[in-house]
Amino acid sequence: MSYLILSTYPGTGSKNSGDDLIGKSLVNLLAKIKGNDIDYDIVSLPDQGVEAIKDFSKYKAVLAPGLRPTLNGSKVAPKNRTQFLENAPKMGIPIYAIGAGWSTYPGTIKQSTHLKLDEEEKRHLIQYFGATNEANNAGLISCRDITTENLLRNNGINCYGTTGDCALFDYDLIGTKPVLPKKIKKVAISMPHIKSHWQMAYSLALKIKREFSCEVYLTFHGYRGRFEKLINPSWNRELVNIVDLSGGAEKLAFYDEIDIHIGFRLHAHIWFLRTRKPSLLIAEDGRGYGHLATVNGLGYSAASKMAIQQADQMITVDHEMVKEMRKTNPSYRAIKMFKEEIKNGYPITKNTLTAVDNLWTTKFRPLLELLP
Repeated sequence: MSYLILSTYPGTGSKNSGDDLIGKSLVNLLAKIKGNDIDYDIVSLPDQGVEAIKDFSKYKAVLAPGLRPTLNGSKVAPKNRTQFLENAPKMGIPIYAIGAGWSTYPGTIKQSTHLKLDEEEKRHLIQYFGATNEANNAGLISCRDITTENLLRNNGINCYGTTGDCALFDYDLIGTKPVLPKKIKKVAISMPHIKSHWQMAYSLALKIKREFSCEVYLTFHGYRGRFEKLINPSWNRELVNIVDLSGGAEKLAFYDEIDIHIGFRLHAHIWFLRTRKPSLLIAEDGRGYGHLATVNGLGYSAASKMAIQQADQMITVDHEMVKEMRKTNPSYRAIKMFKEEIKNGYPITKNTLTAVDNLWTTKFRPLLELLP
């Protein structure tokens, strides 16, 4: 059997290792569930168009992990995605969007029930997956979090439900014992997407170093331009280690030597959960906030209380308001929150890992078994 996998990894752009982790995690899980003899091709949506595929007809299904629904007023769909997805139905090939995730700021539960999809996007998604409560034999769409599920259902899109992100699951580690350090020796602080918050992340690293008397590492998952030019020359690199993890998903194995993660990147947080280790996520947008809501994860929104209240009143994306919201630095309460987690024996981490295991058993594995 042969699959075409549409990766959102921008190998020639930001080189975001988290995007690569999504696609490669799906490949590994497919091999475990469908057998090692599966055949697949991976295309990078930001970098490749349909001309990259010589024989579309050989595929049993098109798999779109991490598909991002486009909100009204936004232009976030990866380049070339529409071409690939329009081509599949014409050839009778089903589409499976696995772990679709929305993105808006700050991405509250209420926003997910009020915001509207782009009308053209909505037409396409109904064409591929059917309208709410309608059976559709051509394929299906699942969601990485409950907020994306809310968004799709409230916009009339038929939805398999919430499976979690593909990257949450390492087949060999699902259900294994949590790795809960008694002494914190190394902490990773993943850097924000929002560049105006970078100085706050550096200050957070210094505070964590003092609090835990440990080594701290500021990690970059993706960026544009030359790495060294991004680093503030005033940052003391003898106190804070700075690590470039952009590129392939393999770069994230750096985290295997780190005890805990406190930071902003969803896929840094997810890497720690998949490897059964504690992590606190300061959620910058709907991707992170939705994940925390889905697995009752340790963390909070990077947005201020006022920004969250304003967002809950928004029924369309107001980009000027969003721009203003992003100027306010996140809270430093991550430190107090993590100290409480350690003191109490990591209860939130344990419950979150149980939730991840349940997602695998009840939703994600059954979805993979449905694939042709």
